[in-house]
Amino acid sequence: MRAIFFILLACALYGGYQWWQDRDPVSAAAASENGFVPVEMPDGAARNAVLVLAPRNCPSEQARRTEALVRDLERAGIPVVRGDSFFFDVDNPTGEQVAGMRRAMAVFKQGAPAVYLNGMAMSNPTSAQAIAEYRATRRGHWAGAGARAEVGE
Repeated sequence: MRAIFFILLACALYGGYQWWQDRDPVSAAAASENGFVPVEMPDGAARNAVLVLAPRNCPSEQARRTEALVRDLERAGIPVVRGDSFFFDVDNPTGEQVAGMRRAMAVFKQGAPAVYLNGMAMSNPTSAQAIAEYRATRRGHWAGAGARAEVGE
């Protein structure tokens, strides 16, 4: 009887471990009211500018959405930096930095355009969401519990 109990306990622990490893890092984070999640910003990302990552010169629907988003952000007077890749160069990252980098990569993998701004990110946001999040992070207001942003220059 004890052997069956220990086998069931081992199976439950293994199942819990597998579930924990397979969970989506983006959905596990507290999102802002605009749907953005806190991330570690990629190297070279300009502070107080929106980094928009998407394939360049591509005729896809994602590329059209990206162009529309960039155009709307620029019309709103928001500085935009375009790119098609990113990287991290962190020596001895903390657990929080690793979690932030995983969320940043998960956002990028969800599809274009991937938008990063002031420590927050979202895949394929509407123009209204991106503009609202930019303005909220510039004012220092974050709706997500534990969310952080790098504000100021």
